[in-house]
Amino acid sequence: MKNHNEQDSLYVNVISPTGEIKAVSDKPVGNAAKDPFCVYAHKRHAVGSKIIHRDGSEAVCTEDDGAWHNS
Repeated sequence: MKNHNEQDSLYVNVISPTGEIKAVSDKPVGNAAKDPFCVYAHKRHAVGSKIIHRDGSEAVCTEDDGAWHNS
């Protein structure tokens, strides 16, 4: 696992069923020291990031508790 620091830049990402992470935002949309984020595969993802499951359902990173919720 890569060591993360509190100043990590956050990007909105889409995570495919195979685990491929594709950044949707070209520039950082936040900073891990002050903005909410969710963790997937030991990486931080900005609010609004999505995980697409094999069955086609999606989970979205939410601001209220920094957790992935099915949409």
